[in-house]
Amino acid sequence: MDLFGFLNINKPEGITSHDVISRLRKKLGIKKIGHSGTLDPFASGVLPIAVASATRLLRFLPETKAYEAIVDLRFTTDTDDLTGEKLEEINDSNLSIDSLKEQLNTMKGSFKQIPPLYSAIKVNGKKLYERMRKGEDLDLGDIKEREVYVREIEILDYKFPYLHLNIYCKAGLYIRSIARDLGGHLKKLLRIESNSLLLKDSVDLDDLSLENVNEHFINPNRIIEIPKMQVTAKQGLELQQGKFLSLDNSFNFQEELIQCIGESDEFIGIASAFKKKSGEFLIKPKVIV
Repeated sequence: MDLFGFLNINKPEGITSHDVISRLRKKLGIKKIGHSGTLDPFASGVLPIAVASATRLLRFLPETKAYEAIVDLRFTTDTDDLTGEKLEEINDSNLSIDSLKEQLNTMKGSFKQIPPLYSAIKVNGKKLYERMRKGEDLDLGDIKEREVYVREIEILDYKFPYLHLNIYCKAGLYIRSIARDLGGHLKKLLRIESNSLLLKDSVDLDDLSLENVNEHFINPNRIIEIPKMQVTAKQGLELQQGKFLSLDNSFNFQEELIQCIGESDEFIGIASAFKKKSGEFLIKPKVIV
């Protein structure tokens, strides 16, 4: 059985994203499996999985992310979530929803965010969480701000101390940092969308097996948003052999990258398009699966 494509896995609470990979390797009998966007062990929800040569396509997935989050506003923690040690106790039961909305309005669009101290961000070549666990004396001032993007933050419910949010963003945003900057910590996190894959369409890890996995594979051309070009069987073979395709100027392609799709809707790969002085286009294989 040829295994190839993406899987939309609903990661349960209590295991790491790498645990999901390990379990899938055993279930499917294949080592070449990767994921897009780590979820912390306490978090759950959509974890996009790439199997076999689809791992080479992870960088082409759209950056869309969406979360449901519950923030506990009583105190901060050193990890910015419920697993950490309590730091500053706020416990301001008079904190109004209008005040929270004002704070959240500063976290929309593009803005600078400081990642958590317990994160995989590297400072002087070492991951922050490794340095923190070794007892190094670090604080938020040692971390460079990163530009992140939030399309929308919605307050679903608020009854002190719990603030229930929906957050629509791009990759790179730390929801734990949002909780910290609101003066609390992250109590619960559910990812409802990642790389355009939705929670309602996900499959539970325990329900997946070698016998039914083909029912759950997602063709890359369904989620990669690069423009598509259909190729003939002969052209597809040439691309797989590393050859360039030459197309006449009626191709009229305006983008640098294209998806090459076979006659039966099969995914061939990603290619680069170059316009020659003669007006012809050269299609150069970039990632062929």
